[in-house]
Amino acid sequence: MLRTVFFGTPDFAATSLQALIHAPEINVVAVVSAPDRPSGRGQQLRSSPVALLAREHSIPLLQPDKLRDAEFLTELAAFNADIFTVVAFRMLPEAVWNMPPFGSLNIHGSLLPDLRGAAPIQWSLALGDSETGVTAFSLNHAIDEGPILRQVRIPVGTNETFGELYARMASEGAQLAADILVQRVHHDLRPMPQEEGLAQRGAPKLTPEFAHLEHLVSLWDVHNRIRACDPIPGASLPTPESPGERWKLFGSEWPVSGARSHAPITHYSIDNQGIKLFSTATYTVVHEVQWPGKRRMSAVDFVRGSRIRGRFTLSGQKID
Repeated sequence: MLRTVFFGTPDFAATSLQALIHAPEINVVAVVSAPDRPSGRGQQLRSSPVALLAREHSIPLLQPDKLRDAEFLTELAAFNADIFTVVAFRMLPEAVWNMPPFGSLNIHGSLLPDLRGAAPIQWSLALGDSETGVTAFSLNHAIDEGPILRQVRIPVGTNETFGELYARMASEGAQLAADILVQRVHHDLRPMPQEEGLAQRGAPKLTPEFAHLEHLVSLWDVHNRIRACDPIPGASLPTPESPGERWKLFGSEWPVSGARSHAPITHYSIDNQGIKLFSTATYTVVHEVQWPGKRRMSAVDFVRGSRIRGRFTLSGQKID
């Protein structure tokens, strides 16, 4: 039976760990995850989804602060793993990824070498891609640049949100990890080098400004940014006539007849019909909003309970 140590932290990684735990030819001998962190109003220690799953299945759990720590490396080596499996985890030093005889397998949420970086799913949506995928590759010295073992292509819906796509890609990544692990060790699976000429777009870590819609020019880009930030962190605009506060928009629906054009956005409207974002060519409907200090609610309920009406620029200034 193949022996692997699993490295991961968020629920995206936990989906893969669950698949490996139930795979008959794979023995997850240990799990490495982020240390428990204070969270919430009470600042109580909270474990990552991967750590919780490891404890649930009584799998040895390591939570090092430093991956180069000598005690951690000694403990890790003692598990005698054939290969390490890495999903949504921080960069590993060579002393770790090169430790097992078959190296380390990584699952990445894009069709590498496209969208290398920390946030490939959000950037794929923000860029309006109609297709993305997951890639299994072997780790090396550079981030997301190791040789590719296999890729799975995934279509993206025009109105699909980050939350929806994230769940689908987590499931595909989990199946890919389970399939590749056995093939990598017991079969002749030849890694293929990445084509550097295809590495045109990156996927850097998201900043707070990523969610600020007023910095965008076209309605298509605004629609895609709303999808990319749904459910978190929530795409936002300055509130009408109160630029110091921000409100969040969710559920942008691209019109069936509307072309994916880069026509500039002109304004948005709040009226008895709901909330719409307009360009010179078409408009989108926003189905849900979250006002500062309020819960997320339907746009219809918001309009019913609000006195705000009119047309506004993205910076919150009233047009009429």
